[in-house]
Amino acid sequence: MVARPRVLVLGDETKGEVRRVIAAHKTWLEERCAVVATLLRRDDPIEVSADLCLCFGGDGTILSAARRMGSNQIPTLGINLGKLGFLAELTPEDLPDRAEAALRGELPEKKCLLLECSVSSDPETKVLVLNDAVVQRDRDSRLAAVTVSVGGRHVTNYVGDGLIVATPIGSTAYSLAAGGPIVAHDVEALVLTPLAPHALPVRPLVVPAEEEVVLQLEGEPGEAVGSLVLDGQVSFPIRGGDQIRVRPSPVRFRLLTSRDEDFFRILRAKFGWAGSPRYSAR
Repeated sequence: MVARPRVLVLGDETKGEVRRVIAAHKTWLEERCAVVATLLRRDDPIEVSADLCLCFGGDGTILSAARRMGSNQIPTLGINLGKLGFLAELTPEDLPDRAEAALRGELPEKKCLLLECSVSSDPETKVLVLNDAVVQRDRDSRLAAVTVSVGGRHVTNYVGDGLIVATPIGSTAYSLAAGGPIVAHDVEALVLTPLAPHALPVRPLVVPAEEEVVLQLEGEPGEAVGSLVLDGQVSFPIRGGDQIRVRPSPVRFRLLTSRDEDFFRILRAKFGWAGSPRYSAR
């Protein structure tokens, strides 16, 4: 007897349509697959292995999935029930056809850069990041001062509201809103994007992805200076003297994509990205 493919179903129960859409596909899935688990909360640990992960929700659900999978990254197909759907590109109507193709191994797999982030005050805790690591000052605190090195080489001292370290995937998220460049997903690079920099000449900087980025927080030792926010979902308080290390992870996030999609078409369709007002986004 041929073993049925093992499928992990993830969702975000805070999105109203998730339970309904998963229930609507329950029979179809169970006829074709062995559903090893259905997890509907972003903090549910992923402790199973599977041949395919079906992720129902939005891009935030995929960010959460990548982090929680840890070293056991599973090929993931995103079904968009949110707004933008840059990573979760499929609609529920696409699911039967695309999931069948995924189970046959016919969908392209994009291996996306993941970052491993840690803080010197808790070096044993390493968090995987798919989008970005953001150092930001607290609302009531003074300007954040961050000294940055890349690959052991001093870069500069950023002073302002904070700093974003973004992956190519994350270059179209918070970094883009803060004035950073768009980086194609197959480029191995990181973007350092300052938040409201105090010095006018300071601009976003693209650096090699394979080199460790170290952020040194200025301030009195132990003084609260802000927070470190990872993928917009995990937050750590940071204090003067803390050191944040951001390095490439040895594992990659395994995102399955449609055959007829490509990075530039998604930019045009999702962001209305165009060379002139007369240029069609299609």
